[in-house]
Amino acid sequence: MGDASDLVYGLELITEDGLEQYAGSDLDVRAVVGWIPQEVKDELRYGQIPWGRFRHAYGPAVDVPEYLKLLGSTDDQAAGRAVSSLGNCICHQGGTFAPAALAVPFLLRLASSPATHHRGAILRLVGEVARREHYRDGSRAGLLQVAHPDDQPRYDVSGYLENWSVHAARVAITCDTPLLLALLDDIDADVRSSACYALATALHEIEPIDAALRRRLGIEEVPAVRMSLILAIAQLAREHRDESTVTRLRTWWGDPDQPADIRVSAALSWLCLVDVPVPDDLRPPSQYHGRRPTGRAASGRSMDERGRLGRSRPTTLHRSDAQPRGGLAIGQ
Repeated sequence: MGDASDLVYGLELITEDGLEQYAGSDLDVRAVVGWIPQEVKDELRYGQIPWGRFRHAYGPAVDVPEYLKLLGSTDDQAAGRAVSSLGNCICHQGGTFAPAALAVPFLLRLASSPATHHRGAILRLVGEVARREHYRDGSRAGLLQVAHPDDQPRYDVSGYLENWSVHAARVAITCDTPLLLALLDDIDADVRSSACYALATALHEIEPIDAALRRRLGIEEVPAVRMSLILAIAQLAREHRDESTVTRLRTWWGDPDQPADIRVSAALSWLCLVDVPVPDDLRPPSQYHGRRPTGRAASGRSMDERGRLGRSRPTTLHRSDAQPRGGLAIGQ
């Protein structure tokens, strides 16, 4: 797993030979994530990961281990600066870089420790790196879309295939699903909310994840967390074509006895899973018309803390041409 001078990814490699020939090799971060031994993850052996083989937004990722060490610091401010700096390197301007996937197993273990500062922010970073860059996309087609399909390649500034990086991060999350499921019952509401955001990107074991989210929804008392739970349930449904969730969401938003946070988040999610005209009772008041939508609607933080849900809604009132007609919009 250690670094080797002849195994450093460079743009000249794909310029001359193309990237696909490196699939499954030591230069495929999806493969490298799968090769990390359990004890290396559990014991936080940062030095046994080939960080320098891949690049983040500012160059070779040899500085990632130091950021990870600082995240475990007892110094609250040092840990806060570390999570911000690390995020800027591995998830720069919303784009995921290959070292992000290698960091995910360690970030999850740091966030699982009650002694760690900024656990919610760490989990949000995990959720971000496991998603496509989704800035400016508040459409019904894109709101719950986790990743770009394979036939839509995206490259980071180093020329590395971002599709691989996002997929590798999702692989890492899926391998450590039990850690995230445990955090759904954490005492910290921010941790619970951010755990939902990360869980929604899982690739497999969807039924137990969905069951855990719905179980928590039944007992959760914090409105912001309930919204995150519903959005996670909906995002899993879109990615894995669970049509039963569409019916469940329709029931929730149509039930006047449900709390407002459940009805609003269920209505937004339902809109993104169907391709039908928007019911009149979901249309915004006239003062919303013509207002530029803002916010990152799949993110619990932007919606729950910054109050952007209402301003994201106008974009979702229009069906996208990218969506299939005449049925569910889940899956592509």
